[in-house]
Amino acid sequence: MSREAVLAAAKARFAAEGYEKTTLRAIADDAGVDPAMVLYLFGSKADLFRESLRLVLDPDRLVRALAGEPGDTADIGTRMVRTYLQIWELPESGPTMITMLQSATSNSDAHEAFRSFMQGYVLTAVSGVLGGGEQARLRAMLAASQLVGTAMLRYVMKIPPLAAISGDELVRLIAPTVTRYLTADAAELGLPEL
Repeated sequence: MSREAVLAAAKARFAAEGYEKTTLRAIADDAGVDPAMVLYLFGSKADLFRESLRLVLDPDRLVRALAGEPGDTADIGTRMVRTYLQIWELPESGPTMITMLQSATSNSDAHEAFRSFMQGYVLTAVSGVLGGGEQARLRAMLAASQLVGTAMLRYVMKIPPLAAISGDELVRLIAPTVTRYLTADAAELGLPEL
């Protein structure tokens, strides 16, 4: 129970204050535990940041989008982009994603935690759906570059016209690129032998 309480408190603190201003003591106070318990459960502030990212950007949700739901006729890129944008647009996750991405670009510890989260959780899960191996990881990273770049420009920096178009229009525009990264023949993409 205390692990979940600490994660929930960390997610809320990181979302409200960013990585640098958030302290382990404040998280412990919010969770009703001793600060030593936070370190015991998670090891470090960076590790806690990485784990709290999973509450917002659940790799299993992305895997389900890649696999598709029964009756969903959308292609793999459309499903992935639609699911990813929903995470950014929901009031319970969008503001948290913005703060966490800002933290990851401005603080070296948060950057390392975000990188570790992407490599250890998101890319591993997504590349597993694509068959595993280094080429699948590269495909997943190419798709992630499109998605994270879109999120940075649309939600964090709010640069028009990307920030102004509808979510459906954005899905229509970038899904073909994500589909290509995930499914095109390796030779067509020019993927190196890994």
